[in-house]
Amino acid sequence: MRSFLLNILAGFILLYSADSLHAQPIQILPLGNSITQASNLYKSYRYELWKKLLDDGLDFNFVGSQTDHYNCGTPVFPDYLGQSFDMDHEGHWGWRCDEVIDGDGGTSNCRGSGGLSDWLMNYTPDIALIHLGTNDLFQGTGGNYTINTTISELETIVDILRADNPNVIILLALLIPTSDVNQAWKIETLNAEIPNIAVTKYDPNSPIVIVDQFTGYDPVTDNQSDGTHPNAIGEEKMAQKWRDAIIDALSGISVDVNVFLEGPFNGTDMNDNLSAVIPLNQPFSGAPWNYTGTESYSILPADIVDWVLLELRDATDAASATGGTIIAQKACFIDNTGKIVNLDGSAEVRFSVELTNNLFVVVHHRNHLKIMSSGPLTEFAGVYSWDFTTAVANAYGGASAVKDNGSGIALMMAGDINADGTINNTDKLGAWDPEAGNVGYYSSDLNMNGEVSNVDKNEFWIVNFGKSSQIPVSK
Repeated sequence: MRSFLLNILAGFILLYSADSLHAQPIQILPLGNSITQASNLYKSYRYELWKKLLDDGLDFNFVGSQTDHYNCGTPVFPDYLGQSFDMDHEGHWGWRCDEVIDGDGGTSNCRGSGGLSDWLMNYTPDIALIHLGTNDLFQGTGGNYTINTTISELETIVDILRADNPNVIILLALLIPTSDVNQAWKIETLNAEIPNIAVTKYDPNSPIVIVDQFTGYDPVTDNQSDGTHPNAIGEEKMAQKWRDAIIDALSGISVDVNVFLEGPFNGTDMNDNLSAVIPLNQPFSGAPWNYTGTESYSILPADIVDWVLLELRDATDAASATGGTIIAQKACFIDNTGKIVNLDGSAEVRFSVELTNNLFVVVHHRNHLKIMSSGPLTEFAGVYSWDFTTAVANAYGGASAVKDNGSGIALMMAGDINADGTINNTDKLGAWDPEAGNVGYYSSDLNMNGEVSNVDKNEFWIVNFGKSSQIPVSK
């Protein structure tokens, strides 16, 4: 229904096959319960999202079997940029996931009717926005509608959407919080499990992106008096999160990088002994990184070793990939297998950038020497990949940049405690000496076991003394 053309569509066509997207408006499905539908007194996040996407110039169309709000009728939707609000949606007041699947939810007061498979007979979404599970938890008395059941049903919803469109992009939300203390913990528990769906249902042709609607949302000030449904402030916050996720999904590139840190490496994978003390906010805001990103997490995924800073460079060759070619940075997690992952634990980190030449990747860590790929990342199906772990030659500078553990596994070198690119006396005198004996999250803890000891100094700093980063610099 809505038509506004934008350059971003061209990027979307490049990333996704012509079979999965045609030269037509992008079909966006808002799928959920009352938080998606809203009562007839509130506009819903959909209206604010619609305006934001118009501002972006996106050519899109909301789809769904519903146009009414709960209790029938709608508030007044002012026109925007000369357009009338696209009211189509699949918000169904009071419905659980199983009712969305089976179509057996209540129909009174314009809640809707039918089930997901029925609705999909009339449209095919390119993008699905899913915010479901709140009612499953709130109605979960007597052991019914458990966390595991809800996760399983969300996976079924993914399957149904993919059966309709094998290339559908699924934006799956962590639920907004409630101020009801008897229910709040249930939402937090479910939110901790939702990111696993992106792992268990991974399909490169149909990405699942976790959209964190929980973090930054105040259940008191952003909800109505019932503590559960968003007020105008909450609707605006949800709309912004959805908008950002949609734009990210339709533009840019995905990066899949593997690397091992020497300190926590145990011969097979890496220990995750810092999981209890990893800070909530990214640790790269100070010197020497001076990174301005605001990445933070509320729930730490399983098997996370630490934060890393992932950096992209656009250059003709590795020697030319100096600091002036940096096009993006993002703070991420590294898990115990060496995979650099999103803050929800899912693989393939996404960047909203476009390439001119070749893509090179740099990995920064707070106490290991930073490294860069020795060649351009290889691209397949829109994902650029590089594995530093399989050979020292995969790092620019080879054996001078990383070390072989003796079994052919390449490791980033520990000991650069102040992250200035060189392992020298400054690291010991300025950092290890004053931090020795401390317990917690410290850069001098080179083996990353949660305490600063002589092991860190003797087995890493001394062994790697004199080594420096081999990343190319401007001449």
